[in-house]
Amino acid sequence: MEPIVRVPIVSQVEERIRELIDSKKYTEGMKLPTENELCQSMNVGRGTVREALRLLQAKGLVEIKPGRGAFVASKQAVDINPVVWLVQNEKELRDAIEVRNALEPVAARKMAETASEAALRRLKKIHADFLAAVKAGDTIQIAELDELFHGWIVRESGNQLLNEINVHLIQGMHTFRSKTFTVPENVRNAVEPHTRILNAITGRDGNAAEQEMRKHLKMVNEDLSSSINAYMHNE
Repeated sequence: MEPIVRVPIVSQVEERIRELIDSKKYTEGMKLPTENELCQSMNVGRGTVREALRLLQAKGLVEIKPGRGAFVASKQAVDINPVVWLVQNEKELRDAIEVRNALEPVAARKMAETASEAALRRLKKIHADFLAAVKAGDTIQIAELDELFHGWIVRESGNQLLNEINVHLIQGMHTFRSKTFTVPENVRNAVEPHTRILNAITGRDGNAAEQEMRKHLKMVNEDLSSSINAYMHNE
């Protein structure tokens, strides 16, 4: 007799969304139901739906567009040149960076002032793993660890509202990170700012943590401009 296998709830939700796509009810480029609609129809929490969508995005079946929601990915969208994707989604990306600039400097200050020593050790470990991924040239890991670094800072700020806003924001930034870190200059431009942010937070310097985060996000915006301008110049 085969043993009973308990399927994780995220995997069940992922399969249900995949079935929607396979049924052809939602074809390439079409917007999928909102997170709230999926939560209600499957009686699960928003975090579960978000994780399922992210897994489907990683498999190339779903594309999450900043500020717009989840769409059925087309083969063209999956294969698209990363910088072309940045050009096509520039407006939404600028909006997301603007929100991050309002959110993350405050979170960095709060974490520096209030985080536990265990939380600080975890941030150090994330940064060490990030540096290792950069050295190895692993762009997928670089993107994942960049998301984890910033997400951990917001989470450990102790402000639940900031964290809830950021959880939604992360969804839209996931593809952006996977695209932007294929540009070597953008990877290099993240290393030193992350180090300075880490040092400020672990040094319990709230002012410096806030300022270093602002500088970093300004550079993120400038890197986006540089990538787009270089592409447009070569067209």
